[in-house]
Formats: sequence, C-alpha cells, structure tokens
Amino acid sequence: MTAPKHARDIKGKGRYYGSCSDDCPFGDRLFISITNAQDVVNKPALPPSAAKITAAAAWDRLPQMVATSRQPVDGKPADGGKPCEKRRVADRCGSCRFCVTSAIKAEYKQQWETKRDLGTRIHNAAHGHVLGEPVAYDPEIEPFLKQYLLFLDVWRVDLDRDVEAAETTIVDWDNEYAGTGDIWLHLPIGPGGRRKLVLIDIKTSVDKPADTVYADQPLQLAALRYAPKALLNDDTEIDVPEFHGTAILNLRPTSHALVPIPTDRDTHKAFLGAATLQRHFHSQDIKAWVPLDAPALPEPTRKAS
Repeated sequence: MTAPKHARDIKGKGRYYGSCSDDCPFGDRLFISITNAQDVVNKPALPPSAAKITAAAAWDRLPQMVATSRQPVDGKPADGGKPCEKRRVADRCGSCRFCVTSAIKAEYKQQWETKRDLGTRIHNAAHGHVLGEPVAYDPEIEPFLKQYLLFLDVWRVDLDRDVEAAETTIVDWDNEYAGTGDIWLHLPIGPGGRRKLVLIDIKTSVDKPADTVYADQPLQLAALRYAPKALLNDDTEIDVPEFHGTAILNLRPTSHALVPIPTDRDTHKAFLGAATLQRHFHSQDIKAWVPLDAPALPEPTRKAS
C-alpha cells in the first residue's frame, strides 16, 4: 500500500506522520495516524475471518498435508539438509510439513494484504476521477469504479461545484494525530434539497453486503471531522470546515451504499482515548522487562539452645 504524504510506517508501531524530510510540516514530532490509533480497538470480526480463511487453506492443501503428515514438525526437505524451520525463508523447500503448515498459517495475512492493495487501487482510481486525471483500465477495480460513478450520478454531484476536497491530510497539532480524508462532498440532504457538506470515507469489499458497518468506524470519522486543520498538496495550512455530518460510502462490485454515521464530541473524545492508549503501548520497551532474581541473603543463624 502507498503511504499518504508525510506518513511512514515505523516497525512495530505502525503508521505515523512526521520527520519525513527537511521541510516536513510536522517537523521532528511524530503524529499517530488515525487508523493506527483505531487499531487499538478490538475487532471481533477478525478472528472468525482468519479462522475461516485458514480452514479453507487447509482443505485446499489436504493432499499435501496427508503426504507430509509423518514428517517431523520442523520439516524434512528432499535435499536432506537442515530442517526448513531453521532455514531462511528464501532457502526453504516449500513442500515439507513445516512449509505446508507455514503456508496455511500465512494465507489469511496474504488475503488481507491483497484486499488492502485492492482498496488502495480503488481509492486511487476514485481520486483520479474526481481530479479529472486519466485512470488506467484495471479489470479488478472497474466494477467498483462504476459503482462510484453511479453514486456520483444518483446524488447529482457536480465535481466542480460539489467537491470541497479529496484525499486531504488533516492534522490536530494539539492532540498529535493526523490522517487522510477521502472526500468532502456537498450533498442535497438539507430541507428542500439544499446541499450540505458531508465528510465521506470510502470502504471497499468484494463479498461484504453494501450496508455493512462496524462499531469502531465512528472513531475514525470523528477524528477526521474534529481535527482543526488540513494541509493542501503544497502544505498550505487551512481550517477544516464545519461538516453537516459524516458517512461511510461502501463500494461493492455490483452495489454501493452511503451510510450516515453519527459522530459527536463524545465520539471524538473516545478516539483521543484510543490514540493515547496506542501511543502508550508504542512507548513501552518490553525488551527491558526481565525476570528479577531474589537477592543473595546470608543463611539465618540459629541461636544456641
């Protein structure tokens, strides 16, 4: 996935904004990304999803599992060398019991990364359309892009008139977080069809229903909504406008749905708590936590009877 401008991934800590170049507007300070802070929240849907993918991968590799079932757990490569468990990944055989097990265990991560990459490509194509830039044909993202164009058509969006901003970096200097807003649109949701400014975040999925929402999504939207400042492409700082509301735009291959998501100051306060907790975790040096040995004490002396 392509990181947003001024953002970078820190090993073991996730995405932060700042310290990206000599003229970085964040200076030497590090600002936690909104989604990084959001990741501290438990997501109950993830373990069942991982289990389902892992089970399917095991069934797909059943013949290999049977063929290697009597091999040692750490692997028995055909070349007779040391077990694959003790080899570098690039030097493993790919067909012993250890390698088959490793492939099954890694399948859900590979699928999730593939989905994230697809989501990034869809976002890039949607952003390119809004900016009037040419979008290269991609058969995988074409169905999603068609749904995005249909959404704009159904809501009678004029790109010149109704788009306030797209893919904009927002920042809260005081609370030290930053993120990217997908699109700010003026939609006809007011009395008499009057257009109101709505902050919209785009979500994509190949198989989830278009009305799917999750309990942690308001945290992300509230963080975007109530951040006081935004940075333009040339790093000019502007005030974030007041939004009438926030919403999720779910894009699917054959459908789409705009789902209003309630966000208020209490939701924003909850997000700030998540950001504080995540930063606390990232500040811990757990390698320094070592067992404590009891001090050597002299043997107790017995009094003479």
